[in-house]
Amino acid sequence: MATRTRRRTAGAGESIAAQIQQLVRERDDLKVENANLKAQLEAINSALSRVGAQTVAVGRRRGRNATLPLAAPVSEKRKRRPITDPEILAKRNAALAKARAARAERLARARAAEQGEAAPAEPALMEGVGQ
Repeated sequence: MATRTRRRTAGAGESIAAQIQQLVRERDDLKVENANLKAQLEAINSALSRVGAQTVAVGRRRGRNATLPLAAPVSEKRKRRPITDPEILAKRNAALAKARAARAERLARARAAEQGEAAPAEPALMEGVGQ
């Protein structure tokens, strides 16, 4: 019985070599891309560590839980119902007037202290409460 032998054509060997060369080029490209990504990751980690150090420094100055706000969350403003009850409106207006007066008094004291004048006495903030 005769044995069959396979003949290799010159084109088959060349195409395999071309495929291997293509794979080697792709591997080299991936190595360069990987190095670039590692450098970017290192830069990001460095920036994050600097921000973390600043956050810790702020926490030491302002208290344990103080942090720097990185970005304000985007949220819709809550729609409030209008106040229609006259009693509640009167109480609210009185409270706002009282708060405005207290603020004006506090600012006046600060200005007087800034100019070196004698500051007026402490206001009676609890005056009129419970009426």
